[in-house]
Amino acid sequence: MVLPAITVFGINIVSFSFDLLTFFAIYLAISISLNLELGYAGIPNFGKALMVAAGGSIGGSFAGQFAAWYLHVDTQGGFFRHWYTIIPQVSTILEGDAWFSVALLFMTILVGALAGGAIGYLASFPALRLREDYLAMILLAMAQLYVIFLANTSVITDSTDGLAIPDVFRFAGEWGPILSTGTIVAFAALVYLYAERVARSPLGRMLRAMRDNEVAAEALGKDTVKARRNVLIVASMITGAAGALWAFQVGISQPGEYTRFVWTIYPWVMVIMGGAANNFGVALGTMVFWFILKFVDIAKFSFSAYVPFEVNYLQYMTVGAILLLILYFRPEGILKEKSTATTSSSRLRGLFGGDKKEPG
Repeated sequence: MVLPAITVFGINIVSFSFDLLTFFAIYLAISISLNLELGYAGIPNFGKALMVAAGGSIGGSFAGQFAAWYLHVDTQGGFFRHWYTIIPQVSTILEGDAWFSVALLFMTILVGALAGGAIGYLASFPALRLREDYLAMILLAMAQLYVIFLANTSVITDSTDGLAIPDVFRFAGEWGPILSTGTIVAFAALVYLYAERVARSPLGRMLRAMRDNEVAAEALGKDTVKARRNVLIVASMITGAAGALWAFQVGISQPGEYTRFVWTIYPWVMVIMGGAANNFGVALGTMVFWFILKFVDIAKFSFSAYVPFEVNYLQYMTVGAILLLILYFRPEGILKEKSTATTSSSRLRGLFGGDKKEPG
């Protein structure tokens, strides 16, 4: 990679910051989508790993098979049986075809978003009928069932071995990793701006009303069933697209990677830490969370002589400790929810006659 090495206290600051930025961006998109569901609409989605897995596995499978077909790479009669040799050939051809690489990237993101949205739509049926606690358990179970399905069939990927993803950034040479992270950052920024726009619109006000008192919202003529379904679908599409992007980033989609701890519990901790129903707070919580986790990952071996357990578990213990401390000392998060203007001041003046001039 072309990044310089600046070492302070034995830590390459540039590499650390680049790695931190990559994790922050991908989890910002996922935690913001969870904030739409949980913070604004009151939907306790414990199935975020399901949407990430759907976007990563289906999007990744599409990318490999479509590229092999389009580039006339011989699949030897079975893509999943020979992907070990097919994907490297595809990546080699993509190195000299920047336009198709970019097109494949956007098509895969779209497929990942559609896969996530389709599963979100299916998940919306129990969401419309179950209480919040039962809904959380159903979504958690659906995520686990999907991962078991992936690990034991070769319908979407090659069961437990997963599937390699074509390198669509190879055409950029040494700048490929930077371009990959830049794409994730741009995606996260768009998701953040979209969520802010929703929060500041009448739709955001309606979602808060539905979250705080669903009966009252329905009495005012709001279709809460349709709103819950749409929020779940849109948030799932964002998460599915993030899953597809992450598959490109790591270069492989394996069922074992889609654990509920990493893709469900982590985003929940970020939202709770930053402050539900506050997008900036969630972004802040995501950054603080990953800074602490990455720092522990680097410094954990310094504690190996002082702790009576395997130091690799320090990261998991840190996540639990952060969650407990936040819930005890600041249950509303670092930045608590605040009122958001959904109507411009000029329109308010127009509605209440503030623009009228006093008669002379």
